[in-house]
Amino acid sequence: MPITKEEFESGKLHSKVEEEIISFLKERKEGAFTSQEIMGGTHYHTDFSTPEIAKMSTFAIADFTALLYDLVKSEKIKMKAVRGRMYFMARGDIVAKCPKCGVEVAAKKTWKMAGRPDKKGKRTQLHIGLFECQKHGTFRAVLAKRKI
Repeated sequence: MPITKEEFESGKLHSKVEEEIISFLKERKEGAFTSQEIMGGTHYHTDFSTPEIAKMSTFAIADFTALLYDLVKSEKIKMKAVRGRMYFMARGDIVAKCPKCGVEVAAKKTWKMAGRPDKKGKRTQLHIGLFECQKHGTFRAVLAKRKI
């Protein structure tokens, strides 16, 4: 189904396949899965019965794998290599306590930012989250720090 030039320029549309992948992983959040296992679990069909169809299925698998990597890049799922294979897992909700009332709230947005270099030339990378408490409004919290 074609999209307009404006839709193309504004960025990638949220797809049903993405929702199915995230849903599949969240329902099974205690485990990690390979791309083949996720394909089977989300009923993403491929067929290798004839050479022509096998070529098309190969492109479909490549597109599916690229979609998984996009989800990792956008921090919707996480990925790790274990025993030479790539595994994917649902990302747990990032939470922080409101500094005023102590209620835990989920992140609305997260991003990474690099600070100024220290005397040795190393920068501190901060992972920051934006949160919204029902009573006290929005606040930011540093989720992680590391030297880069």
